[in-house]
Amino acid sequence: MLSRENSVPLYEQLKNIVEEQIISGKWKVGTQIPSEKELADMYKVSRITVRQAISLAERAQLVEKVQGLGTFVAKKMIAQPLERITSFQSTVEQLGLIASTKLIKTSTITSDFQLSRILNINIMDKITNIQLLGSGNDNPVVFYNSYFPFELGSLVNDFSKEMTELNKPFSTIDYYYNSLEYKPTHIEQTFEAIVSDEEVSSILCIPIASPLLKVTSIVYKNEDPLEFKESFYKGDIYKFFVTRRLDF
Repeated sequence: MLSRENSVPLYEQLKNIVEEQIISGKWKVGTQIPSEKELADMYKVSRITVRQAISLAERAQLVEKVQGLGTFVAKKMIAQPLERITSFQSTVEQLGLIASTKLIKTSTITSDFQLSRILNINIMDKITNIQLLGSGNDNPVVFYNSYFPFELGSLVNDFSKEMTELNKPFSTIDYYYNSLEYKPTHIEQTFEAIVSDEEVSSILCIPIASPLLKVTSIVYKNEDPLEFKESFYKGDIYKFFVTRRLDF
């Protein structure tokens, strides 16, 4: 209950109660929380105090307001920093979710003009295509579609099959951690908001035209491209963040 003798403001005490209800699981993700009037009656405070508490909870991304409907427990977002590369497993498990990876497909194809330029190989050279589905608590969150020069791709393919047999979560970036020959020096990435097409929607189990964040990556060892990857993150689950310095 709230204490008027406590040095902590009533609205902050109420925000903490809201947080406890969510963390304990009494208020489930996606469910509507009590209205302002109901909370005011329950805790014997003014609606202004309730409004301040809910505002704090909203800023903490615990709840979200839906115009005309009410306030709901917010979905957990997987936050990934941009200033460093983190493994898929550690990124997902930060939310207490169980990470898993499914090897969707591996194939050997011949490079077209675009892929030959990106990977710095000859047109019609063999390349390896590896497709992975990353999930949290068995719910798909990201689809990876990677292309490698054939020799490296064969090694990553063997690694992917081994990790799958061991039932360990991974992405292709995990291969490089233990590689001596193929040790990346940097990654070039672009980010764009898109909507899902039929193929990606089917893989991620979402409706067509759902919001996605597409990340296109080229992994380099010095000047040599090692991997070209397109990653499709579910827009309602993933968010990326970066700390940028001001140069004055």
